[in-house]
Amino acid sequence: MLEIIQQNPVISFFAGFIPLVAGTWKVMDVLFVKPRDFRIAVLENNVEEIRKQLQRNEPERVSANPPSSVSAPSQDRSISGEALEEKGDKFEKIVETTSLLNDMDLFYESWKDNELTELQRDQFEKSYVGQKVVWTATFSSVREERDGYLWVSLTSKNKKNYGIHVIAVFEENHKEALLAINKDELVQVSGMIDSFSLAPLIRKCSISRRT
Repeated sequence: MLEIIQQNPVISFFAGFIPLVAGTWKVMDVLFVKPRDFRIAVLENNVEEIRKQLQRNEPERVSANPPSSVSAPSQDRSISGEALEEKGDKFEKIVETTSLLNDMDLFYESWKDNELTELQRDQFEKSYVGQKVVWTATFSSVREERDGYLWVSLTSKNKKNYGIHVIAVFEENHKEALLAINKDELVQVSGMIDSFSLAPLIRKCSISRRT
């Protein structure tokens, strides 16, 4: 049998090619598929632990704060204080979110923060997918794909931030507008965050010159 395989080049090719493909698939599974599944599982477990912890803490919080014997006006002031604090936290989060959605440099730097764990970065991406952005950026390049979509490369409006890079995908009806824009021109782009890979990618975009 070994002599037959060695004498027939076609059989020899497939005899060596099949183990190579199997080995390559196993390596891809270990390096890419399993780590991604692991991060998803960790995130789900983390959310479940937080939910359980909140449920455990709720009885303790109630018992640690028994009904006060003071008059109704004092209780009203306490409730108002808690409500104001809660509103303040919500307002702070709204301000932070708004600033990221309106500042491409700040958004990119927050996403690429070296202090973020993989789990935190995954959560950051999930929380911003579907959000609408309005960014001022430098028009770097544009190319037209076979499906008719136009892919625009945007860089920071500040030339010192050369590492910042975002992709904006336009439909073909924006071709004339994109043809009128020159490289390194300052533009304003609006769109919806679609995904993250080597860079954030936005779709459903519109563009105008920034004067």
